Amino acid sequence: MGLNTRPAACSSTGKRLRRKTWYYRDGKYFYNKRAWDAEKSKAAEKAESGGEAKAA
Repeated sequence: MGLNTRPAACSSTGKRLRRKTWYYRDGKYFYNKRAWDAEKSKAAEKAESGGEAKAA
């Protein structure tokens, strides 16, 4: 995969993807593993709070 086929910025933080060590998970590109973990935990919290709101 070349540089022209991936996005220029991280899906979570919006940082520019400069290094060759960018992180690809779940169909998105992330700056590093920490950015991916942060996005994953945000999604889990959102799903949890959304489930409680629907149940109430």
